[in-house]
Amino acid sequence: MCAARCASSKRGSGRPRLYEYLVDHAGAVHLDTNKARTLATAYRDPTFLDELYTGLRRRRGGKWASQCLGEYSLLRADTGDSAADAEIIVVFDRLVDDELRFAGTLSEPFDPARLRWCASGRLYHELTTASRFGELGLVGSHVAHGLSERLDMRDDDVRLDWRGASYPVAPVAFPTAEPPFVCS
Repeated sequence: MCAARCASSKRGSGRPRLYEYLVDHAGAVHLDTNKARTLATAYRDPTFLDELYTGLRRRRGGKWASQCLGEYSLLRADTGDSAADAEIIVVFDRLVDDELRFAGTLSEPFDPARLRWCASGRLYHELTTASRFGELGLVGSHVAHGLSERLDMRDDDVRLDWRGASYPVAPVAFPTAEPPFVCS
């Protein structure tokens, strides 16, 4: 798929094409230029999404980029939390058989002890692929909604009841332009 798409991008100007995408709070990937971001405009081809994420590398300046035969794809997060968007590139859109899924078929083992919460109300999950995609992935809105009925929140003590056990959910804060470090 990449080779076919990239071969066509070299025709004409001789300059590589640049595609800019964004991943939203639900884990859907859209063209960044598309202002009408709905499920209908999201990319859903699992092969394409896996390929996009598999090739991602963090570049200087913090941008996430994937290169394929001279063609470049940039991916950024637009989750509604600007402090987290600079740090997050994985948004889990499904919880299936104890696996958090993202992109097309990529997954991360779900471990309730690795959940984190932010003052904005969002849930995050620590990544085992930390060196590759950062330290945390956002638990997408649909998945978080499904987990919310199992959350017990008392002041700053947040716990998840999962399969007969209660797991503490630790807080997380993202760097902002000015201290103190808080989640927006």
